[in-house]
Amino acid sequence: MEAWGIGVFDNDAAVGWADRFDRSTPPARAAVVRSALQSVAGADDSGSAALAAAAVVASALPGGRLLPAGYGPKGLSENQFQVTPDLPGLALRALSKVRVPESAWSGQWREAGLLDDAVAVVDAVMDEIEERRDLGLERAS
Repeated sequence: MEAWGIGVFDNDAAVGWADRFDRSTPPARAAVVRSALQSVAGADDSGSAALAAAAVVASALPGGRLLPAGYGPKGLSENQFQVTPDLPGLALRALSKVRVPESAWSGQWREAGLLDDAVAVVDAVMDEIEERRDLGLERAS
């Protein structure tokens, strides 16, 4: 993984994923997100793409904080992506797998001496999803 920081989109894998998201049609974007989240079980560096996808889910949930301009996919504006009901739970499960000490993602950050900082980023995205998911469920009731 080529990385220049610990932020969600501060690495080549996440930037590549964001490009795939932006090149997809709005109706296909949920599938692009789902694919990245489901890929965590693989042996490759899918953790960075899954983290990027989870950040997009968090951002698109009701009341979610939009990603800063120029950071991540451009296709989040103007309701070009709608979170399907399965994505918040899938994102939380994927990030739980990403942050375990045995994951390839954790190993890369451990080698760089930045594992605690990188895990804090994952935890912040997870907290945002949990908070926003619960708000969405309350509004739906």
